[in-house]
Amino acid sequence: MKRNLKSVMSLAVASMALVGSLGLASIASAASDFSGFPTLRQGDSGGYVRALQANLWAYGQQGAVGTIDGSFGSGVKSGLQNFQRAKGLTVDGIAGSGTWNRMNYNVSVEVPGRSFYLSTPDSSTYYVFYGTRDSGSGMRYSVLYKSNNRTVTEGTVY
Repeated sequence: MKRNLKSVMSLAVASMALVGSLGLASIASAASDFSGFPTLRQGDSGGYVRALQANLWAYGQQGAVGTIDGSFGSGVKSGLQNFQRAKGLTVDGIAGSGTWNRMNYNVSVEVPGRSFYLSTPDSSTYYVFYGTRDSGSGMRYSVLYKSNNRTVTEGTVY
């Protein structure tokens, strides 16, 4: 019994040392989901819009969204409204905290504070992987095929 307890304690200490050596404790404040993403509406552009477009692809809205180009146009608004309607949200075509929080329902964390992915049953084709840079100062995304994990498109959120 003492030997088993000693083994468990040794394993726990080794695990904490590994986490510390990877620097995971220092990046605990980095993103592990879409919490804190800004409110987006038609006319907006940039990396967060690319993330929204990628997420809508993962929610089966590729046809409405079109190309992931960082421009929140009428196609993105339509795809977002389709998503909001399907998930029982207010259908306003604005990606606010309620919309981002609902997208979090299908997020799985790979490495806490470091990477996560969005994979939904709404698309049999695509999922989105998100990861922070080594410095923790930015985030990238990759849209991948579910069938073979090949990258379709990728870019920078921030």
